[in-house]
Amino acid sequence: MEKLFYALWAVSSLAFGGLAALALWQQPGLENLLALALVVYYAFCFFRLIGAVYLPWGLLGRHRRGGFWLCLILLPVALLPLHAGYAYWLGGGYPVAEAGAASAWPQLLLDWLQDGLGYLGPLLLLGASGVGMAILLLRLLRGQVVR
Repeated sequence: MEKLFYALWAVSSLAFGGLAALALWQQPGLENLLALALVVYYAFCFFRLIGAVYLPWGLLGRHRRGGFWLCLILLPVALLPLHAGYAYWLGGGYPVAEAGAASAWPQLLLDWLQDGLGYLGPLLLLGASGVGMAILLLRLLRGQVVR
């Protein structure tokens, strides 16, 4: 089973890496360079996670090596709320959604914050959630052991 996961890792890493390298070659720029760097980062972290999970007690033992790599994989996800907040700031505020949207409660919360605090309400919430998630993952990383 381990060889299957390594084979899937190799195919997906080469495919995504090739697409990112092709995009960088066709249109050089910072965005495409960061996309290629993110693909390389995730390829490395997933490679190490597969190796750590197949060690004895990789996820549950005293030396939770798999947890370290899992936290590192989730760390860039903390940038998503910050990026959304930046997009709202560039747009001059949070766009009001139509009634009956699929994600009703986040829309209502962000609408309520924008009504109460102005356009800074959603920015503060998204910024706090992004920074809070990053701090939580970094604190979890401290409890993990890598060898």
